Amino acid sequence: MGEKLTKLYRYAQIGRCVSSVTHDVNNYLGAIMAYAELVGMDPALGSESNRMLSEIIGAVRKSSTLINNLTDVSRRERADVRIVDPANLMDRVLDLRRYDLKVAHVAVACEYEPQLHNFTADLPKLQQAMMYIISNAVEALDNQKNRRFEASVRMEGAVVAFTFHDTAPVIPESERARIFEPYYTTKGTDHMGLGLTIARATAEEHDGELAYDPARGFVMRIPTTNRYAEMS
Repeated sequence: MGEKLTKLYRYAQIGRCVSSVTHDVNNYLGAIMAYAELVGMDPALGSESNRMLSEIIGAVRKSSTLINNLTDVSRRERADVRIVDPANLMDRVLDLRRYDLKVAHVAVACEYEPQLHNFTADLPKLQQAMMYIISNAVEALDNQKNRRFEASVRMEGAVVAFTFHDTAPVIPESERARIFEPYYTTKGTDHMGLGLTIARATAEEHDGELAYDPARGFVMRIPTTNRYAEMS
């Protein structure tokens, strides 16, 4: 237990560094953007040069969005309550885990119901909770031949249901009762065993729930009217 608490403390220290680092990175990205736009004003540039500049500017914008999303997740000192677009939330979380999914050779598919309802949430907390669930899926797919992750968002009445499904074998029934327990893990000593615990606690903070369904995977349900609605 002492070793796990030490690791948890280290993770917390890393989180405190994120804001200062991302501030500096955004400054560098701003300089790249400014110079690229200045070069783009040169009327002597050919079509191929303009195309490459457009690629640079597009990459800088994507990088800035990713950095800002990461900053949101690390900002845990106080509630950051916002009106949330469910599809946009899932997209942002997948962007933050895009590299891990790519390196693990996991194919990703998304399905969003057309008529989704916005809701109020502590955005950084909810993003981090969803990232834990996706990380759990990536780890579960290790050593699997068919590596596919499917995310979906749909309405269940006045509740937004986020579904995270992967092609790993279903969790054995004997383990399902413990998967949300603190420090419970089947992945060895390198894992804290806290990700799903925190994810479920976060769902409950939003008057929702996180459950495991063998057929659908992990399903997080968040009511559109929850305790954070009064704070927005």
